[in-house]
This record gives sequence, C-alpha cells and structure tokens, in this order.
Amino acid sequence: MPSPYIFKGSSPQASNLSTQDFNFSVIIPSVEVADEDPPSSIGGEPTPSASDSEDSSHRAYTPSQSTATPRHRESLSLGVTEPLQALNLQGTPISHWTPSWRHDSRRQSTGLSPGRSTSTYGRLFNATPEPTPEPSRIQPTLNRDSAVDGLAGDLEDSHLHYGGPPSDDGDQLSEGDDEDGDDATDSDDSSLYNVRCERLPHAPIYNAGLQEILRDIKSQLSVLQNDIDRCPLSRDRDSDLFQLREKVRMLNELDCPETRTVGFIGNSGVGKSRLINSLLDQEGLARSSGDGAACTSVVTEFRHTDARHPNRYSIDVDYMNEEEVKELLEELVQSFRMYYTDLYRDVTSIEEQERIRDRSTRAWSTLKSLFRDQPGLTHEFLSDQTDSALSGILERLKDWAAQSCTRRPGGAALQHTIIPGNVQECRSHLDMLTMDPRGESEVAIWPLIKLIRVYLRSPVLKTGLVLADLPGFHDLNFARVRATERYLRHSCHEVFLVAPISRCVSDQSIEEIKRRCAQGQPLRIVCTRSEEVNASETARDCRDLTAQIEQLQNRLKQVNKRLARERSSRGRRAGILQLMENHEDAKFELDRFLVESRNLRVTRQLLQNHGAEVRVFCVSNEWYSKYRQDANRHADTYIGLSGIRELRRYCQLVPAEAQFRFTAAFIEHRVPAVVRSVKQWVLAGSDDVTAERADALLQVLRDVENVFRERLILRNSEIREFPRRLEDRFRNEIFGVTYECCPLWKRSALQASGVWERWNHGTYSAFCRKYGTHSTPGADGYHCWNEELLGGMQTDLEERWASIQEWVCMQKSVLEESVRRTFEESTAQIEDIMHLAPLALKNFIDNMDDWENCVIATINQSIDQLLQGLSRVETDTLHGHDSSYIAGLMRPVYNNCNSESGSESSSLI
Repeated sequence: MPSPYIFKGSSPQASNLSTQDFNFSVIIPSVEVADEDPPSSIGGEPTPSASDSEDSSHRAYTPSQSTATPRHRESLSLGVTEPLQALNLQGTPISHWTPSWRHDSRRQSTGLSPGRSTSTYGRLFNATPEPTPEPSRIQPTLNRDSAVDGLAGDLEDSHLHYGGPPSDDGDQLSEGDDEDGDDATDSDDSSLYNVRCERLPHAPIYNAGLQEILRDIKSQLSVLQNDIDRCPLSRDRDSDLFQLREKVRMLNELDCPETRTVGFIGNSGVGKSRLINSLLDQEGLARSSGDGAACTSVVTEFRHTDARHPNRYSIDVDYMNEEEVKELLEELVQSFRMYYTDLYRDVTSIEEQERIRDRSTRAWSTLKSLFRDQPGLTHEFLSDQTDSALSGILERLKDWAAQSCTRRPGGAALQHTIIPGNVQECRSHLDMLTMDPRGESEVAIWPLIKLIRVYLRSPVLKTGLVLADLPGFHDLNFARVRATERYLRHSCHEVFLVAPISRCVSDQSIEEIKRRCAQGQPLRIVCTRSEEVNASETARDCRDLTAQIEQLQNRLKQVNKRLARERSSRGRRAGILQLMENHEDAKFELDRFLVESRNLRVTRQLLQNHGAEVRVFCVSNEWYSKYRQDANRHADTYIGLSGIRELRRYCQLVPAEAQFRFTAAFIEHRVPAVVRSVKQWVLAGSDDVTAERADALLQVLRDVENVFRERLILRNSEIREFPRRLEDRFRNEIFGVTYECCPLWKRSALQASGVWERWNHGTYSAFCRKYGTHSTPGADGYHCWNEELLGGMQTDLEERWASIQEWVCMQKSVLEESVRRTFEESTAQIEDIMHLAPLALKNFIDNMDDWENCVIATINQSIDQLLQGLSRVETDTLHGHDSSYIAGLMRPVYNNCNSESGSESSSLI
C-alpha cells in the first residue's frame, strides 16, 4: 500500500504550512453508473447511437475496461456530493454498479443527460495542458503502490479546453470562445470550415457539465499543488510532503490511458488514405494513391500527442526484427520464383497464371525498391534453379538487408522517432518512409517497416480515438498479410472496410475481411465517392425516381437559360446575382436527391447481403475537401451531405464509453484519495495526543499496516498467489492434456491431410499457393487446411480453455472480497481507537474507502486485460487464420510444396 496516512516522518508543525493553506472543498462530484460490466474478452460493449438520427439497432462493439466498484458511504467530507446535484441533469437517484463477467445486457444510468448539453470539439475541457517540448525530463522516483497507481495510468488528452457555458443553439463558437490556441491551427489553415465547432455525439463523456466539472477539478488541483509548493519541506525528497506533492502533481497531469483504435482497410485506390485525411480535417497528411502508386503498404496509426510525444508532430517508426526480415525475404523470393518454375507451367487456369505473374511482378518491384544499390540483383540471380541456389540467394539478400538497415533513419535500431517542424515536413517524412525514393541510387525504407505511428495535435484525436490506415490484403505478400491480419484482430476495436460506392455491393473483399476479423469484432462499410452519380443513368435504372429527377433537372435547365439570357443582355447585377443563387439552389437540390437516394439503395442492399449488424456509411471525400474551403451558400450542407461529419461523429463513440468509465473512477475515487492523503498530513498534530495515547495509536496503525502487507503485498498473499495459481491451472488443464493427447491430434491431422492427397494435383497445388486457405469446385468449395489440421486439438481443448477463462472471471470476485475484507477489518480496528485522535482518524477512515475502490479497480482492470490476452491466445492457438500459430508453422511447408511441381508437392504435407 502507499503511505498516504502520515503519522511518522517530518512534522508539518515544523513548517509554515497550515490547514488554512488548503481548499479541501474541491469540486469532486459523483458520477453514478448502474452497469453490468462484462469483460472485453467475453462480451462486446455497445456504444450509444452515432448521431441524432442514428438507428438504434446499429450497435458498436468496444472491449470494456472495468473501473472501481463504488461502495455506498454515509458521508463524504470533501464536498463531493453537493456538486452532484448540478451535474445530475436527469435527476437520477444515486445508484451503484457491480461488475459481472456474465453475458448480461448493459443497463446504464449515468445521471448525465448526454443529449441535453453536448460539447463541441472546441468546448471540451483539456484535462491535460499541452506539454512543452523538452530535450529531457527527469522524473522523481517515488515509493508508490503499483496496485493503486496502476489505475491512474495516463489520461491521454481526452478533453479540450472548455470554452465557457455550453450552447444548445448551434455548433458555432464565437471568437472569444476559442481558448485552445494550439488546436486552432491543427486543421488545414486554408479551410473556411472549423471542425472545432462540430457537435460531438450524444455520450456521457461529452456532456458539457461533466467537462466543466473536470476543468474545475484540475483548477483546484493546481491550486493545491501551488499551496504545497509554498512549503519548503515539499522540496525535501526524503519528506512525506514531497511524495504527496508528487502525487498531486501527477494527478493534475493525469492522462487517460483509454484509447480505441478504428482500422480503415481496403484495396489500393479506393480512397482510404484520403478518408483519414478528411476525418482528421487535414489535407494530404495520409498519402493517397491518386498518382497511381499504391501508397499504403505499412500500417500507419494517427494518434494524439502525449507526454512522450509533446511536439506538434512526431513520427515513431517500428522496423522489422531479424526474424521478420527473414520471413519477408523468403516470401518475396518464393513469390518471384514461382513464375519461373515448372509449377507455373503446371497451372492451367488463365486466372491463376495471371495471379502468379502479378505476385512475381510485385515481389520483384519490392526487392528492386529495397536493393536498388545492388547491381547483382537481377532476374537471373533470383530465378536460378540449380541445387542449393535458393539458400545462397536468401543469404545474399539478408546481407544486403543488413547493410541497408545501417543507412536508414535510426540505423540498425528497431525503433526510431522523427520530429518534423511543421505539417509540410511531416508529409515529407511520411513520403520518405512510405514511398520509393526519387533517386535511382537510393533505396526504399518501407519494405522493412512494421508500423508507423504519427502523433499530432488534433481535436479529433484528443478524445482517445486512434485512426489506423491499413493496406488491403489483395496487394500484399503473405508475410504482410499475416502482420496486417494480426493488427486487425488484436489492435482494432472496430474495422471499417472502404470501397467505392459503385462497386461495394459486389465487392468480394468484404467477405474476406469479415473472415479475417475476430469473432464478434464489428465490421463497418464505408462507401466512398458518393458524389459520383449520374442523373440520367439513375433515372434509367430507377424508374420510380424518374419523374422527380426530370423535375429537378428541368428546374436547373430553366434557371440556366434565364441566367444565360440575363448575362447576354447585360441585365442588372442584382438580377444576375439572384439567378446565380437560384442556380446554386437548383443544383444542390438535384445533387442531394441523387446522392441520398443512391445512398439509401446501397445501404439497404449491403445490409441485406451482410446482415443488419453491419453499419454502412456513404461519404464523399471530394465534396468535403472542396466545400470546407468554399464560400458557397450551401457549403455547410454539402459538408453534411458528404457523410464525413456523421462518420467522424460515430468514430468518437468508439472511445467514449472507456473514457467515461475512467473519468468516473478518476472523479469519484482517485482525486478524493489523494486530496484526503494531503489532508491527513495537514491534520498531523491537530489532535491533543498524550505520549501514552500515541504509543497505543502507533501500535494499532502498525498492526493495520502489517495486515495490508500480509494480505496484499507479501508473496503468500492471495493477490500475489493468483498468478502462480493461474500458471498451475493452465499447466494442468492445457499442457497436461497436450502431452497426453498429442499422438491423437497427430493422427487426426494425418487423416485430414489424407483426404487432400486424393485431390487432383492441380487442386492440391492451388491450395498450397494459397497457404492452405482456398475455395475451388475440385475441393467441394471452401477449405482451411490449417483449421482442419487442428480438428482433434479443438475438440479436446476448447472446453478446458473456457474453464480456465471462467475460473479467471470468478477470481475477480474472490480477490475483490479479499480486498474488501482487509479494508473492513482494518477500518474496524481503527474505529475502536477513534477517541485517541478523532480528527485525524476520521479522515483516515474516510480515505480508506477511496483507496479500497482504487485497488479493486486496478484488480478488475488487470483481470479484464488478462482475459483479453487469454482470448487472443486461445483463438490464435485453436484456429487456422493466417496470423495463427499453426499458419506460422505451416508456412515453410507450403513454401516447400510451392517449390515442387506435379504430385511431388502432395508428399511434403
């Protein structure tokens, strides 16, 4: 446990600090939540509706994170309950919630009316001021309890400055409301549209009243920190006051660790990168492939700046390690050589031949980009079919790659950070990292990059939202496919498949992406280029709309004729201006009718094809880019019609629930706990305690401290024993069965492969080229060999794995009860001696409740994260998707088969 209860060390009476120096009536409201909270690894977490007009049947999934479990307290002496009345906009009575791992439907009663007063981006409170860039920062080392401080974590710029009282009349801010000077220039300076004036979605965390409360809390914490700083003792690193001062400072600078990632995936040229630029309200940051080059080959994240990345722009680059480079080179060489082997001549399908040729061409292009400076890289060198030539080729390529690594930004290090000075430099660095260099003698960096993270100050990202630009699977080699699928399944809380609206209904990649997503992972479809709609074609294809379209077209034609006559006759300026406005109106009405009617038709068809759980967004990056810089009277309406605003609003709902739950715990428990700890220090000496009473008091407090140490900290405590008991259970349930059943699983796998051996060798080879996952009439449809190899293993382990996860869930209650029992018994001991020091001990007991909830919150959060990890490991162990463990083991086997021809390949599996 931490040591917030000060009955030892330097006496405060030795300083000039008194209780009058502190304002203990800080605004610490209560945020009520009535909730059934299933862990993220077991059930999804629905988020509120995406917009005012959103269909409530479309729900969003975000893995949950538990916070503290509030306990009822008779009273709270820090002014906690009074401000609640102002915040409780619905008049909801105080209620409390307890977490549960079962599949119970969520019932939330927050006491906040999210729709009554919703903030804009510009009026959100920035809980953490923008950090000042520093070359280095020395953090004092404190003796802190990891269980308690783990809950605090970091509050990552989840709120913007609150710019005054909320207004429900519209989205516009006055000039005086623009407090956040830094963020005012985050968007493109050339834009007339201000994204900071957009209304956020209806979610409790975006409630304007809550944002004002957060602002007041931070203000009070700053005052408290300044008051402590006035005491010279606060600068003595060995004093208790110094540690308390650090706790207050860290609480004041606290950033929410809760981020949620939405991944945008789609084939090259569908408008994916441009869509991310639109959502960020930035022009050209994510490089689009408008020039015909496929730019997205590396997963690129866009995050808000944080304490580790305080500059306006920062770029973190994660390079592949040696093993990953080896796998990549093997895949590239395998893909290239396949076109030059007897295997290609065995392929009879024209479509398959073209696919092999295309893979070979792309592999050569990647290798050429990577080794431009190596004259020895030729088609003849890579296609050498002599004995042991392949191993020699790979060794040579590895040597070249090692040399190339020393010349890239950051050298041989696997992580490198770039700090651009402005947005233009940021774009240039991203181009350098993601595209081929212009000079023929320069080598490309992107083939060996694993992940790029771009940190920037953006109001859109301050809410904890992370946007990820993912390459489409169609354009990737198998090594990249595995890496991208792993990111998709493990890192993305929601997946947005991007496709042109003209082809989205028949787009086969939608089913592929659905197959690659984790079970229960929500899939959204974004249809781009919604503005590309032809009136005549629509009238011909949709007979029921013909009359309305012709009417709108005729109106536009009539206005055009009148405008032409007025101009030719040099009519009055006022008349021409009026006709120009009429022309804008007529064109807008036609555009709106065509776009909205097609959006509706496409949405209905996609829902029919893929299920009602798939949410559809139709967007126009072209209109958003054009009209955000346009003075047209209908510019704002066109921006709304572009669909970007609605999609951006929906994306903000993905992190909203997690951010709110963290904020609730921060307000209800973390702040009161630290403030009361400071008050405990101030109260030292306030009671008239004789030497005899002091001895008795000290003995009881030592006993309480020993109880906490024995039950919560020492190695044999129930909490510290939990990891060992989990390991024992896993060893018995999983490893024991593995050793026992391994021969049976082997026989099951051999039986499965025996079925494949009876297939035609052309069909067999096609499956090898697709790494075991393929669909062909010769094999009676779709098969996943990796999954079928695990059939016996799945039967024996699925129930046992579920049993382990259920046991882990139950431990949440067991450990929670252990913590509660410890605090209750300790509180009872202290209550028995209240007469010895009533002022200090009353505050001490009040503070016990807050620290108890902080500890329980940390335990619940840790177990939820453990369940998430267990679920991922189970899925990757018992299933055969491309990023699974079995797929990694089978990859070299498939490659060996792809090196052979005819029936020889079937003998290798």
